[in-house]
Amino acid sequence: MQKKYGFLSFAARVLRVVAWVVLVVGVILAIVSGIGVAGWASGQTTGIASGIAGGILGFLVAIAVAIFSFLTWVFLLATREILFLLIDVEENTRNTAEGVAKEAS
Repeated sequence: MQKKYGFLSFAARVLRVVAWVVLVVGVILAIVSGIGVAGWASGQTTGIASGIAGGILGFLVAIAVAIFSFLTWVFLLATREILFLLIDVEENTRNTAEGVAKEAS
């Protein structure tokens, strides 16, 4: 049986790699941006309240970036699965059409 839509299969595999790269880079970026924002915010004024506020703001920024990268990762993996689903639907439809054509003849 000939495989059709070879590029969709390739694109689905590439999406898996891209998804994992997005997740890893997103987690690293979350950590770096959280530390950077915390340092910047606590350096704006002096005092313990400024340090606490900077730490909280840095933590919130890190969580937001991590959540965004996680959701992007999930979206890319879901898109990959949809591509495989479409390939399987096409293959099943073709097999059914060939089976019906054999029965008719």
